[in-house]
Amino acid sequence: MRPRLQAQMTSEQKIHLKSVARHLFRVMFSRCSRQYPSELLLNPKRILVVNGAHVGDVVMSTAVLGALRSAYPASEIGFVAGSWSKMVVTNHPMVDFVHVVDHWKMNRSRRSFASRYARYLRTRRQALREIEPLHYDVAICLHAYYSDLLSLCWQAKIPVRVAFEQSIAAPLANITAPYPANPFVQQRRCFSELLRAMSMDEFHLSQCRARLAPDSPGSISELLELLNAPNLESTSYIVVHIGSGAPARELPVETWRALVEALSKEYVLLFTGRGRRETEAILKTISGFPNCVDASNRLSWQGFVTTIRHAGRLYGVESMAGHVAAAVGTPSVLAYSGIAGVARWRPDTDLTTVWTHHVPCSPCGKMGGCGHMSCVHEIKGENLVSSISSGPRI
Repeated sequence: MRPRLQAQMTSEQKIHLKSVARHLFRVMFSRCSRQYPSELLLNPKRILVVNGAHVGDVVMSTAVLGALRSAYPASEIGFVAGSWSKMVVTNHPMVDFVHVVDHWKMNRSRRSFASRYARYLRTRRQALREIEPLHYDVAICLHAYYSDLLSLCWQAKIPVRVAFEQSIAAPLANITAPYPANPFVQQRRCFSELLRAMSMDEFHLSQCRARLAPDSPGSISELLELLNAPNLESTSYIVVHIGSGAPARELPVETWRALVEALSKEYVLLFTGRGRRETEAILKTISGFPNCVDASNRLSWQGFVTTIRHAGRLYGVESMAGHVAAAVGTPSVLAYSGIAGVARWRPDTDLTTVWTHHVPCSPCGKMGGCGHMSCVHEIKGENLVSSISSGPRI
């Protein structure tokens, strides 16, 4: 289906289309064997974790790595991610192999649908060539709906395939779990349902929390160069991350200027971001204020993680930065829109304060937003600043 046509469909039509597609998949693969050797779940040699979604999703997905490493300490773990998020798991201490598939539905580039689909086919073929010789015993697909890449795991002949029941390709799985319908169930706990379906006990499930790679000498050097500081002990700063992969989730520049006006006289504010659009917004935000450092396009992924890890706190929006802060233990104050549902997609930590303006149309699922976006634009700079003294809000 062409993206433009899909964007004009109502949510009810999309649900109906997914239901039809799922039914067709069941008919096509009704003879697909759902049997597997039970001993493979007792001592798998290799496990493949699959999530081809965006950076924040993959950061959250690292939660399953701790549980898998706890339950299967001798197993090797591979991870399938998009090229835009592979850096999250590259050099991760719990990941042994990284495979890249750029699913056309997850691809946010401005290329044509034909170009994105061609790239999907190329990267999928390459990943299949890498995965098949490794002979994974178990594959766990973390994306609940279409683009979960479950068909890749089936084609690679991975004998145990774990997925959510709501996946269009669910008939290809031999272990399934329901994706929680309750919108107040946080995403990490949704992942736990898949692990629980594998008969993982509660001790190992308690290790299910996001983790990122530790600092490297290079990432520390990046941070110290930005702050012109001799060592980490002499640094004191706050990170402000104003951008999001979905621009509709962002706050107006005026809101950020109000926050900067309140904080810049007392704190060093380090603004992170990537791309021309975010850099221009940062420059407008910090114009005329002291103690502001524009770090946009100046940090590698590991440098970005290190910068958030050593910050006093993070101010941001509904983006991967808040999930990074949660994974490295940094307090954060975040402004969330009502597009996707706050409770499910907020960082799963008591160190996060989330602001949103409740509206009856939330969650709407409109990734491009609506005309007024009052769910996020009603949040003011003073709201974010006051969070530090008045505690969590949602």
